Amino acid sequence: MVIQLQYRAEAEVTPAELPLSKSIALRVLTLNSVAEALGLSPAGIPALPDAEDVEGMQRAREAYAAQLALLSGGAEVADPHMVHIGEGGAPLRFFTALAASTPGIDLSISTGRSLMRRPLMLLLEALREAGAEIHCERKEGYPPLRILGRRLAPESLGLNPGVSSQFVSALMMASPLWQHGLHLHFDGAAPVSAPYIAMTAEIMRRFGAEVEWDEREVRVAPGKLQPPAEYCVETDWSAASYFYELAILLPGHDIPLARLTPPDGSLQGDARCAEIFSLLGVTTTLKPDGSAVLRCDPRLLDLFRDSLHPLELDMNATPDLVPALAVGFCLAGIRFRFSGVGHLKHKETDRMLALSTELSKLGYMLDTTPDTMAWLGARCPAGDNESIATYSDHRMAMAFAPAAAKLPYIAIEDPGVVGKSFPGYWRALEGLGFEIRTFKPRGPEWLKGNK
Repeated sequence: MVIQLQYRAEAEVTPAELPLSKSIALRVLTLNSVAEALGLSPAGIPALPDAEDVEGMQRAREAYAAQLALLSGGAEVADPHMVHIGEGGAPLRFFTALAASTPGIDLSISTGRSLMRRPLMLLLEALREAGAEIHCERKEGYPPLRILGRRLAPESLGLNPGVSSQFVSALMMASPLWQHGLHLHFDGAAPVSAPYIAMTAEIMRRFGAEVEWDEREVRVAPGKLQPPAEYCVETDWSAASYFYELAILLPGHDIPLARLTPPDGSLQGDARCAEIFSLLGVTTTLKPDGSAVLRCDPRLLDLFRDSLHPLELDMNATPDLVPALAVGFCLAGIRFRFSGVGHLKHKETDRMLALSTELSKLGYMLDTTPDTMAWLGARCPAGDNESIATYSDHRMAMAFAPAAAKLPYIAIEDPGVVGKSFPGYWRALEGLGFEIRTFKPRGPEWLKGNK
């Protein structure tokens, strides 16, 4: 399926509804399961994100809870329970560590196709070094998995945190179940996406865990957990980045949001997007009712557009902002160079390659090295009636859609991928003046009559 988006400047605007943060929700859900394994009452969660990743984690938690109930009653798990966790890398990684750390658990985990290609081996090696029994049922280092829970008791572990912060977070959250807790050292490598590790540590502290971490190591005390009575999940700053992107593509226009967690009060590293876009003249007006309005000053934006010097940003800590920034900056005519982006290769797709390929369809040529991505003003002929491939990656779909504000239209393939984190995304864009039509392509000429 393909959708075509066109922007109607004269349309009546309604505030966009941001989803709740799935990153926070997945950590809270994981810690609730750890609490239950320790015989404690879980935290109440007033609302969860409507996201496929959260649904996959909930399916896994239900199977885990059913086996936990058997084990607590003195029975044994007779047969492994099959769980399909979907396409969520975080649910897979968090749940794998949780299940492997719970004695008596016997679960088989399957995933969607794209997740079967994403790296997992470093986490599996660390868990096996800790004493876990995990079998890869098709290819070593990849799901599907068979997990037989054990009482883990490592004195210390080493892990290279340069591939994914989720490996570190997975071990941290499972380790209150371990006999000695966790002493994880980073083998001299710098963590990528460090704000996500900081998020995990802070949420664990709010759950009563004793956690210490720095650029070299993590320590978590065993058995220390006391969940709060209630945990409220904040709005998602990764999702907000696409509306900041829209603000620089529609300078002088108000972009209203129905709710937005203040950036200085957020646990999310991606709240940095407010600061980054402010450099280009985007103001964030927070209102007493929790809503917000984004607006870009065209005069400040023009200063960057006229500059031959690229805007230099280190994106190592906030890689999920890169798709919105790269597409938005190109369409707004802002030269840039991003460093620290090499680990984008390990996301839902190789985002370095995917962004380069799809932006070339719009006439923009990126320069890339193993750890940098830049647009220095180079153009190429734009494609004729091409649609944007999304590579089973929700962030590719959401980042390219706002480009319709600068183009006659844009076509996005497989629009349903946004369900991974933001099922209401297309509805939110319609409320901001975008007209969206759905097509079933029947050949290379399918779009020509639908401009």
